[in-house]
Amino acid sequence: MPASFAPISVILPFYQGDVPAYLDLALKSLFEQSLRADEVVLVQDGAVSEAHLEVIRSWMERMPEIRLLERPVNGGLSKALNSGIEAAKNEWLARMDADDICLIERFEKQWKCIQEKPELDILGSWIVEYDESMRQILGERRLPETHKELLAYAKWRCPFNHMTVMYRKSALQDLGCYKDFGAVGDDYELWARFFMNGFVGYTIQESLVHARTGSDFFVKRRRGLRYLKNELNEIRELKKMGMINSFHFAVHFVVKSIVRLAPVWMVKWVYSTLRRGA
Repeated sequence: MPASFAPISVILPFYQGDVPAYLDLALKSLFEQSLRADEVVLVQDGAVSEAHLEVIRSWMERMPEIRLLERPVNGGLSKALNSGIEAAKNEWLARMDADDICLIERFEKQWKCIQEKPELDILGSWIVEYDESMRQILGERRLPETHKELLAYAKWRCPFNHMTVMYRKSALQDLGCYKDFGAVGDDYELWARFFMNGFVGYTIQESLVHARTGSDFFVKRRRGLRYLKNELNEIRELKKMGMINSFHFAVHFVVKSIVRLAPVWMVKWVYSTLRRGA
């Protein structure tokens, strides 16, 4: 049966630190979608291994919709995403990480939601969080559904699961795309700009992506005072644009200080507590 396609451009950055076998599974999950994206923009962020390139070549033979965009020097996730956004041909873009797995109906369900809710500019879904091997479920990160609920939630927590998001290219261009604070993902500040500029968000109330957030996730997280300062700069931008007030900022300061400076065991405890409250 011929594959069905939708006018969606997937933006998937990868770099030397990504595991080739995980990248292979991520691309397999795009290939197996019940409704496939008609463009997959792979953004190679700096030099990678031959094993990475072999994975890419293998899938390009089966997926002519893949475009490989090579950045000669590693510039980080935000710069890689901005390169992919600029290169994408479609209005609707879908985020994907190089180590996560899309459920087979992800794009079909998101595209259906977009058709039913033409006022949307950005939408995401819940995620199921797994250990590094993708064998043990650690939890499910559930987020509010409506724009109003997401706006209230965003004062305290990041309102979207980044790897599940679909958004309009025109909205991103109006907002100036991702800013590079040196924080993990730099997405929280972007979502605040979406909301504070009147763009409409929504979350599908089911998990459409399986994400690797096991014990290695905590060890590998960027830690230390420099990353804390970078992340607080991002949160200051939320305060400047009126998304949060001084009390919200103080809470963010405490939580992010623990995540960046505390021992790994304490970070795991804080993260598990926040996951239960999501």
